[in-house]
Amino acid sequence: MEVIDSPALPFDQWIGVMQREYFDAFLPAGGAAVKFVIAGEDTAETLLHAIAGVAGRSGMIAARISASDTRLHMLQELFFALARMLPWDDLARRYVEELFAQNDYPWPEAGQKLTMAELAQEFGVAPNLLTRGRDQWLSRDLWDDPHLARDFRSAMLHLCLARLEPDGDGSVSPILQWLCGEKVPLGQLRQFDIVSRITRTNARSMLISVCHWLRKCGVGGLVLALDLRPAMPAKAAPDQTVRYSTAAVMDLYEVLRELIDDIENLPGLFVLALADQALVAGDRRRTLDTYKALEMRIWPDVRPGDRQNPLAPLVTVGA
Repeated sequence: MEVIDSPALPFDQWIGVMQREYFDAFLPAGGAAVKFVIAGEDTAETLLHAIAGVAGRSGMIAARISASDTRLHMLQELFFALARMLPWDDLARRYVEELFAQNDYPWPEAGQKLTMAELAQEFGVAPNLLTRGRDQWLSRDLWDDPHLARDFRSAMLHLCLARLEPDGDGSVSPILQWLCGEKVPLGQLRQFDIVSRITRTNARSMLISVCHWLRKCGVGGLVLALDLRPAMPAKAAPDQTVRYSTAAVMDLYEVLRELIDDIENLPGLFVLALADQALVAGDRRRTLDTYKALEMRIWPDVRPGDRQNPLAPLVTVGA
């Protein structure tokens, strides 16, 4: 296939453009983007660390997931890997504290875990009245949110309630196991009003829910760095846990194509798909041009002379 023969962009220039055009305002305002970057071994690690640093300075959460140990061609496995990296208890804490503050009950001390009885005493309110108010706030702001999948709403509702109960954290461990893809009996999940496991069928709605949930919790957004390099060679590295057949690579391209097509429903999400030259000039059965639906969405057909456009969906980056 055609290769990008323009000089590689210096990675610090590309990072600077991303921060200015995406991280400073666009992503915090609810925008989203998917960027494919081709980089050599020397540049790849530096690039990943740099984008994580930009995310941290922008109040975003950064998650790095490699095709080496996660089956990225299965959307639910990508979600499980992400779920294992998210600080669910801290997110619930931030949401609950902000929810009380929005309703004129500022949390006494940020990060301090308080039960409803302790909060009622702190605010000088009858416990049953404060509990009734809490239930109304959660119903209006969380349960009635149409952007969140029903099972996800149930899970987050119980995580939030656990923050307000004595020793409530241990009671929600099945929810965390469910989010991370561990096998939990459906009967146990139904105690939390969760009716189905996370599969490829509902993984998309779960990822959408996570993006909206992070914004509710005051997080600036999510950077999802996907290292595609281990999936590209026909022969896997000896220490590689996951091996990709040609069909699996096509499924991986399909997952990436779906992310691009869903981007308007994923507020605050920045996907960095990191690859090497094998993406465009490797095994002909696995290169990008074997899956035209993705190639047509990201290939930079128009380039300014002998230069690359740093805002293009696919760029080559160097040191």
